[in-house]
Amino acid sequence: MSIRRTEGSKPTVLPTISSEARPKSAAKTPTAANVIKDGFGPAAKTSDLARAESTLKPLPPPVGRLALDSKEAQSAIQTALQHLDVGTKLPSQGLRGGIQYPSFVPKNVERDELGMTHVRLDRSHEGVKVYGEQVVAHLAKDGKVDSVTGDQSKIPSGLGTQKPALSNAQVLDIALKEFNGTPDRQPHSERIIYKDPSGEYRSAYRVEVADTTATENPRKMNYFIDANSGKVYEQFNTIDGFKNCPCATHGGVSDAAATKGAKGAAAAPADVKVSTTPNAQIKDKGSVTSKVTVADDVTVDKLKLSLDITHSYKGDLKVTLTSPSGKTFDVHNRTGGSADNIKQDFDLSAFAGESAKGEWTLKVSDHAAGDKGKLVKWGLSITPKATQQPPTDPTTPTGGADDTSMYSGKVALETKKQADGTYTLEDGTRGKGVATYDARNQEEASGQTQIKDDNNVWGEATDPERNRAAVDAHYGAAMTYDFLKNILGRDSIDGKGERLVSYVHVSENFVNAYWDGEKMSYGDGDGVDSGPLTALDIAGHEIAHGLTERTAGLIYRGESGGLNEAFSDIMGAGVEWYASTQNPDVKFNWTIGETAWTPTNGDDTDGLRYMDDPKKDNYSIDNYKDYPKQTEVHGSSGIANNAFYLLANGGTNRTSKIEVKDGIGMEKGLKIYYRALAHYMTPSTTFAQARTATIKAATDLYGADSAEVAKVKESWTAVGVN
Repeated sequence: MSIRRTEGSKPTVLPTISSEARPKSAAKTPTAANVIKDGFGPAAKTSDLARAESTLKPLPPPVGRLALDSKEAQSAIQTALQHLDVGTKLPSQGLRGGIQYPSFVPKNVERDELGMTHVRLDRSHEGVKVYGEQVVAHLAKDGKVDSVTGDQSKIPSGLGTQKPALSNAQVLDIALKEFNGTPDRQPHSERIIYKDPSGEYRSAYRVEVADTTATENPRKMNYFIDANSGKVYEQFNTIDGFKNCPCATHGGVSDAAATKGAKGAAAAPADVKVSTTPNAQIKDKGSVTSKVTVADDVTVDKLKLSLDITHSYKGDLKVTLTSPSGKTFDVHNRTGGSADNIKQDFDLSAFAGESAKGEWTLKVSDHAAGDKGKLVKWGLSITPKATQQPPTDPTTPTGGADDTSMYSGKVALETKKQADGTYTLEDGTRGKGVATYDARNQEEASGQTQIKDDNNVWGEATDPERNRAAVDAHYGAAMTYDFLKNILGRDSIDGKGERLVSYVHVSENFVNAYWDGEKMSYGDGDGVDSGPLTALDIAGHEIAHGLTERTAGLIYRGESGGLNEAFSDIMGAGVEWYASTQNPDVKFNWTIGETAWTPTNGDDTDGLRYMDDPKKDNYSIDNYKDYPKQTEVHGSSGIANNAFYLLANGGTNRTSKIEVKDGIGMEKGLKIYYRALAHYMTPSTTFAQARTATIKAATDLYGADSAEVAKVKESWTAVGVN
C-alpha cells in the first residue's frame, strides 16, 4: 500500500490562459450572424483544458499519521474537542483560578485505510498532564464522531493548581536514591496527576532515570513520587529484555543437549566435565594410575586439570596426564622441597586441538623413600572449540538472494556503497532508512561504526566473523519494516517512515536484546544460553515495543504491561510468519526466540515463550483466572498470546479446556490486533478493554456479524477474558 504524507509537495495548480496569451481568433467577439434570435446561442467549444479538468478525480485523502498543524488534522481535532465538550462535561474543564485550562491535549491524528480518522488526546487536569490517561475520538468517513475510547473519570479539583510542597530537584534526589546507581543520561522529571494503586488521584511527579550501560540489566526506571510527601507509590523498568524475563530458562533440557551450538553460527558448547575419586594409595617409591572417560566428541580448546593429592613431600612426586591419542604432558615434576599435598588446578593448554573423546590417564609416581600419600580425587574441565555449520555456497543464491544469514538462510540485503568501494549495512530503500552498526563490545551502543564488506556478498565463509550477527540484525529490521508496510499498511513504527537503527556486539557474552526507545541493541550471547540474539522473531518483538510506544503507549506494568509484552510477541511472530512467506529458509512457529536460543537450537520445543501453550515454560499463565497469581508482565503476556493463537490458528486453551475451531489465519488476526493497538487502546488498557478493542477493530474491518468478530469473542472467552 502506498503511503501519501501530508508534508509532501503541494498539488500543482494549472495556470489559466489570459486574453493576451490567447490566439487572436479566440479573442474575436461573435457577430450577429452567429446569434440565434430565439435566445439560444451555439454551444461554447470545450477547450482542451476544460476537458482535462472534467476528467480529473480528486486525490484520495492521505492514509497514515497526519502532521498536527495540517488543515486535515486541525479540523479533526476541533471536531473531536467539540464533541467531548458537549458530550462529557468533565469537571476538569472550565476556569480554575481565572485561567481556562484545556481538558485534552492533541497527541496525534491518524487516518486509516477505511477512511476513518482517529484523534488521540492526552488527558489534562487544571493544566497538568494526567499520567497514562488518553481519549481517542474516532471520526467516520463523513467527518463526524462515531465513538470515543478512553478514560473520562472524575478528578478532584485543586490537584493541578495547588503548588506542590516538593520541587523537581527534591524528587530527583528521591528517585536517584531509589535508583542506586549512576545514570548514563540526564534524569527527567515531570509534574503529573497520578492515579495510585488504590485508584485515588494524587498530585505527583514522574521521574525517569536510565542506565543502559549495565550489562546484565539495562534500566529505564520510572518512579511515581507524591508531590507533597515524597512517598514513592510505584516504580518499574520500561526497558524490556530477554535476560530480564524470568521465563527465559531451559527447563528440562539434558546436559547432552546443552553441548549443541547456535545454528549457522560459531557455536560455543558448554564445558565438558568429568571426575573420579579413586582414593588410591601412592606407595613409597611406587606409582598409581587412574582413568576417566570423556564421551563427548569435541575438540579441546582449553583444559583444566583439578588435583587433590595428600602426600608427605610434594617435591618428590611426578604427575603426568595422557590424552586418548597418547599425548603425554608432565603436570608436576619436582625434586626436593618440604611442602605437603597438591590441591590445585592446572591450566593445560598443551592439549589444545586434541580430540577429547576417549580415556584420559593420570599417573602419579613417588621418587623418594620415606613418605606416603593418596590420590584422593581428580577431574577434567574441557572447553570445546566452537564448531561452525558449513556455510551455504554463496555462489548458488536462492531467488536472487546471495547473502548468508545465521538463522534465516539465504537473504537479500539492501546496502550502501561507500567511496572506497566497500559496502555498509545502510538501506535507503525503506522509509527513512534501516541501518546496522557495530557497538564495539561497549556497554552502551553509540556512534556509527560501520560494518563493511568488500563485494556486497555478505556471510561468506571468508568474511569476518564479526559480520555474521549483523547480517541477521539488518535482515530482521528490514523484514519488520516490510511486515508493517505490506501487511499492516504502516510506514515504519511511527507511521511516517521512522529510521530503524540496530547495534550488534553490545557488551561481552551479553545474553540480551532490547529496544531503548530509539534503537535496537543486540548481545552476542554466551554460546551456552544463546547465540547472538538476532533471530527474526526477537528483532520483531523488540522493535514492536517501539510500535507500541508510538501508538497506544501501553504502560509497562500491570495488565497494560502484560498486553505490551504480548503485542511484541504477536508482532514478532508476525514478522517471522511474513518472512516465511518470502523466504523458504525461514520456518514459522509459535515459539519465541528458538532459533537463537540454545541448547536445542532451532527446535520449537525450546524457546523463550510458547504462544500455543504459554504454561509450557512453567512460568507464564494462559488464562485470566490465574492473573492474581502471576502479574509479572512476561508471565501474564501468555493470556493475550494464547488468545491471538486461538484466533489465528484455532485450538484449545489448556486451563479452560475451551476449544476455538477454525482460526481466521495470521493475516486477518494481525490486522485486527494491530488496528486495536493503533486506534482503540490507550496506555492503561486492561485485558477486558483489549477484548473490546479487538472486537471493535474486527467490526470495522469485517462487519459486526462476521465470522471474524465471532472468533475474536470466542478466543478471548477461551482465555477467561469476558
